[in-house]
Parts: sequence; structure tokens; C-alpha cells
Amino acid sequence: MVVELYNAPGSPPCTFVRVVAKKLGVELKLNNFNLMAKEHLNPEFVKLNPVHTVPTINDNGFVLWESRAIGMYLVDKYAPESTLYPKDLQKRATVNRLLFFESGTLLSAQMAYFRPKWFKGQEPTSDLKEAYDKALGTAVTLLGDKKFLCGDNVTLADIGLACTLGVVIEGAEYDGLEKFPQLKEYYQRFKKALPEYEQVAAEALKLIRDMVARARSGQHPHGPPK
Repeated sequence: MVVELYNAPGSPPCTFVRVVAKKLGVELKLNNFNLMAKEHLNPEFVKLNPVHTVPTINDNGFVLWESRAIGMYLVDKYAPESTLYPKDLQKRATVNRLLFFESGTLLSAQMAYFRPKWFKGQEPTSDLKEAYDKALGTAVTLLGDKKFLCGDNVTLADIGLACTLGVVIEGAEYDGLEKFPQLKEYYQRFKKALPEYEQVAAEALKLIRDMVARARSGQHPHGPPK
């Protein structure tokens, strides 16, 4: 069975879904959208997903969006014994908590910080920097002295965190990251443990680097995609 993925190349949430699918051996048919050209607002896609967000999957008529929900679904359906998403109730709840922190707090703070630079050529405010640094610091605290977020095994939470960290470690530039060497060490450790990540993310990270270079030269889009 092939799962259709409505995808935006370069999007960390889309990369998350693709990495999970790659690890599980789930074949994806990619339908790529250029968000800046508002291709995701075409009537056919809006009918499929009224929120018109990517990633969205269509699995033989079952439509689902929100990247972390998609990751959970793919494991439950196609690899229910996978340690990416433990069956134990408390371990699974811990993975959920970390996923929600990463997507709801860290990724949100990261995008809030970089959005003015990338799309408007404006320096982020000190408040945005403070919020981003606080979120990065919290990620360090949550990691602690563990190999991965939940211990010795890579989980969905690690894939989510790596997709977010990859943007700033390998894509954009952020001097403040020097205060968090643990995250760089963790990221390298993760890449060795899950080679599927680099196989999928390399293209996305190049697109981000290209976008950053254009922004630095003054070529800014009119604004972030809606």
C-alpha cells in the first residue's frame, strides 16, 4: 500500500513524516506544494483538508494532517511493535509529552525567531530571542544525561527534535546555539543512530540553506505561507 503525502520540501514537519515513513518502510507518493505560490490553497486540496496545511496524508481514503499525529498513526498501523512509539502507556505518554513540547514550544519559538529574518529582512526582537533560548534550554533540561530523550532508544520524540534542530544546526545560522553544546552532540548522536534521517533531510536542509542565502542577499518573499 502506498500512502499519499502532501508535502512542502524544506518543511521540518514534512521531513518528520518522511523520516518516520522511511524508518518504517512505508512507501510514500509525494505531492509537493510550493507554499509561497499558495499551491496548497487549490480547491481540491482544501476540500481534502479544510485547514489546508502540510503535511497531510491520504491512506486509502483516510485523510490525516498534523505531522506528529501522522507519525503516531503510521507506527500504529504499519509497525505496531516499533520502539519508535512504545506500547507501554506511561512510556507512550512521555513520548507524547515530548512531541508536544517540541512542536508546540520549541518549533514555534524557532519559527517566531527566524520568520522576520527570512521573510522580511528584519532582526528579531530581544523577546523572540529570549523565548527561543528558553525553549532550547528546556530541551537541554529534558534531555538531561540521557542518550536520547526517552533513554537508550530513538523514539518519535527524537525524530521531531532532530528535524527542528537540524534547521538551525545545518540550515540557518544562530550564534546563540553555542550556549547549548549538548544539543549539537545529541544531534550528531541521533544521526548516527538513525541514518534514514540524513537520507531524507539532506534535500530539505539544502533548501533551507538556499532560502537563508537569498534572505541574506535581500531577496525576501512577501511573507510566510498561510
